[in-house]
Amino acid sequence: MTVLVNFLQTLRVGEPQAFENLTVFPLIGTQFQEPGYLLLDEALAHGLIEVREVSEAGSVNEVLVINKSDLPVLLMDGEILTGAKQNRVVNASILVAAHIALKIPVSCVEQGRWRYVAEKFTDSRRFSYARLRAQKSAQVAESLHAFRAFSADQSAIWDEVERKQREMGAESPTGAVNRVYESHEEKLKKYCAAFSPLEGQVGAAVFINGCFVCLDAFDSPVTLHKLYTKMIESYALDALEQAGRDKKEPENSAAEQLLEKIAAARVARYPSVGLGEDLRIKAEGLVGSCLALDGRVIHLAIFAREDRETERRSGPLSRPSRRRRARL
Repeated sequence: MTVLVNFLQTLRVGEPQAFENLTVFPLIGTQFQEPGYLLLDEALAHGLIEVREVSEAGSVNEVLVINKSDLPVLLMDGEILTGAKQNRVVNASILVAAHIALKIPVSCVEQGRWRYVAEKFTDSRRFSYARLRAQKSAQVAESLHAFRAFSADQSAIWDEVERKQREMGAESPTGAVNRVYESHEEKLKKYCAAFSPLEGQVGAAVFINGCFVCLDAFDSPVTLHKLYTKMIESYALDALEQAGRDKKEPENSAAEQLLEKIAAARVARYPSVGLGEDLRIKAEGLVGSCLALDGRVIHLAIFAREDRETERRSGPLSRPSRRRRARL
């Protein structure tokens, strides 16, 4: 039995919480332990980690993480890094070992800037929204299969950020995805205030207008509770875009059926960029990943999978290049 199936069997689905068109099924852990790692936000706040460009010239699709802590630091798939020469999004969940410097794979989510606003990345207050994470997850899975590289399709990501800004009326001079969040800050706060994590909650299965969107789950309630507001904000951004459409409630059994489908999914294993293994998960209508270490799931991220035409609208996946730069 795999680490993923073992983990899924420890989860219990709680009563759904809902606000407007967003429904969240809490996933309650029945077996868990203390994390034994720091999250990026808290490590940055205490000066225990530095995230900077890999060199003075920089590289669009890599950044350098310097962990000064005695503990590993977890960088989450979809976390947005703000600062340096342009904002980036982390391509996969990565556990950076204590006292090392590690280059990690990222994608640009601020197309029109390639200049320093700060020497380092100064914060990671946001997750990218689920649709962007879903597309990136599928792209990284293809890149791992073809090239053993954690690379995404940068042009497709720029296209998706541009689409999101256009649809939500939040264009930015530099094409920064953060502008979309800032433009809808008051509405997002209302969504965040409507959801609270439960005791023992380690995950969330998210539905918008009755349709599955994404699932995030962790090895500890401590991790989820620290990240929960940031998670809800990212889910709400997609919910706001779909407000006014046919509003439906998901079936009560939707989350249980989802967990069963994930347990039966195909899994490909790859060495993680940092500690542990990166599992790539694929089933009909689903795509995702799981960071596992020593028989323990650190982070599971599952998304509704878009059709092939949408995923590859920018053309076939090409071999990743370290020489690409932002389009200015």
